[in-house]
Amino acid sequence: MRREHLEILVKKYFEWKGLPLRPALSFDDVQIINNISDINSRSDIKNLQAQLAGNFFLNIPVVSANMDTVTDARMAIALARLGGLGFIHQFLPIEERVRQVMEVKRADNALIENPITIPITATLSEAKKKMAEYKISSILITNKNGTLAGILTSRDYRFKNNDKLPVKKVMTRMPLITARATISRKEAEYLMEKHKIEKLPIIDSSGRLVALMSAKDILKEKEFPNAAKDKRGKLVVGATLRLNADYINEALELINAGADIFLLDTARAGSSRVFEAVKKLKTVFDINLIVGNIDTPEEVEYLAKAGADCVKIGIGPGAACKTQEETGVGLPQLYAIATCVAVAKKLGICAIADGGIRNGACLSKALVAGANAVMIGSLFAGTEEAPGIIFRQGNQLWKHYRGSASLDHQLDRIKSGSLDEVRNPEGESGKIPYAGSVISVISGLLGGLRSSMSYVGARDIGEYWKMGKFVWRTNAGKEEGRPRI
Repeated sequence: MRREHLEILVKKYFEWKGLPLRPALSFDDVQIINNISDINSRSDIKNLQAQLAGNFFLNIPVVSANMDTVTDARMAIALARLGGLGFIHQFLPIEERVRQVMEVKRADNALIENPITIPITATLSEAKKKMAEYKISSILITNKNGTLAGILTSRDYRFKNNDKLPVKKVMTRMPLITARATISRKEAEYLMEKHKIEKLPIIDSSGRLVALMSAKDILKEKEFPNAAKDKRGKLVVGATLRLNADYINEALELINAGADIFLLDTARAGSSRVFEAVKKLKTVFDINLIVGNIDTPEEVEYLAKAGADCVKIGIGPGAACKTQEETGVGLPQLYAIATCVAVAKKLGICAIADGGIRNGACLSKALVAGANAVMIGSLFAGTEEAPGIIFRQGNQLWKHYRGSASLDHQLDRIKSGSLDEVRNPEGESGKIPYAGSVISVISGLLGGLRSSMSYVGARDIGEYWKMGKFVWRTNAGKEEGRPRI
C-alpha cells in the first residue's frame, strides 16, 4: 500500500477507537469507556482465548519476555500451565535452548512418548548426572535391545556412597508394574493408586519401552485445567532465534526439540536484513513466526510482505529499556499499538504489545487498542519462577533485572562469544522487588482485565476489541483517578 493509503487506514481506525491522531498517546493518557451490558460480574467472563499467530492460540493473552532475567524453562512451564506462553530467550547457546524447550515439552505430560533412559551398563554417577540434567527423581534402565530392565529412584541409592557402582546392582529390577499402550487414563490411575507407584512404564509385546505415564503429571493436568497445550497434550513453548547466528539450523534444532512458535527478535525489525531472514525462514519451514520490534504501520506492512505471522510492537517502553532516552526514537506505546494494529488487522496478521504493562489497566488498554496479547518483562522478573537468585537487602527481598541492551548484559555476551563489541547501552540493570509466584501476578492482571471486560460488556477478547473505545483524559483527570489514602 502507498503511504497515503496507510494513513487513511490509521485515521479511520483512530476515529473508530475515539483516539486523536496527534499528539501520540500512551496508556495513562486514555480511559476505556464504560457501557451498559447484561454482564453482572467479572466472574461471568470465562473466555480469554487469544490468537497469537495463524492457527496458534493461547488461553490467556499473556506471554513472557525473551530476556535472560525473565524466561527460561521454569517460567515457560509456569505460564503454559496458566494458559499463556514463555519465550526461551536467545542469549543461551543453541544446545541449552534445545534442552530447555525439551524440558517444557516433558513437563505435565501424562504420557511421555520418549522417556529419559540410561543403559544397563551405566554407572550410578552417570545416572545421577542425567537425572540432575533433566530434573527428574527417577530414571528407567533399558537393555541393549531397548527392553525395560528396571528403574532407578532415589530410594535405591540414598545410602550408597560409591558412585562408580553399575546401576544394575542398585536399581529396582524387572518385573515392575507395567502396562500396554492401549491402557486408558482411568485404568492407569487405578494401577498407580493400587500399587502405590509414581511411574507406570508402557511396554510393547516384546518388553521394549515405548512410553511412560506419571502420576505427578496426571495430577498437574487436574490442577491446571486451563493450561495451553499442543495437539499432543504437551505444554506449549516459544523459542527465540538470533538474527546474527545460523538461524536456519537453529530453527531446525528447535523444531525437532518441539518448539511451537518462533520469535525473531531484534531492536530494529524494519530492516532489509530482517526482511530477508523472515522470508527465508518462512520459505524453508512451515512455522508460526513472530517478528519484532517495530512501532510504525509501514514496518507492519513490510514484515507482513516478508511472511511474518505476527509483529511485536514497542520501541523503548520497557522498564529496563532506555532507547527512547538515548536515541530519541520510539513512539508512546498505545499510539504505536493502534497505528500498527490498524494495518495488521487489514493484512490478517496478529500483534503483540511489548513493554509498558504495569498493571491490569495497561493490559486492558493494550487489548482494546488491538493487540492480540501482551509481552511482560519487569512484572515477571521479580517472581519465583524467573531465572536468578533471590537476595536480601535490608528488610526487602529482591531479584536482578536487566535490559537486553544493558552494559553488563553486553559484557556477559562478549564473554560467551555471542557479541563482538560493546555498543552504546540502551538498557538498564538493577534489582526488582521479589513478587512471589507468577501465579499471583497473573491472577491480578487477569482480575483487572475481566473487570474491565465486564464494564465494556464483552464476553471474549474479540468482542472486547470491537466494543472497547477510548476517551482522552487530562493530567487532572488522571490525578482524580488515583487513590489518595
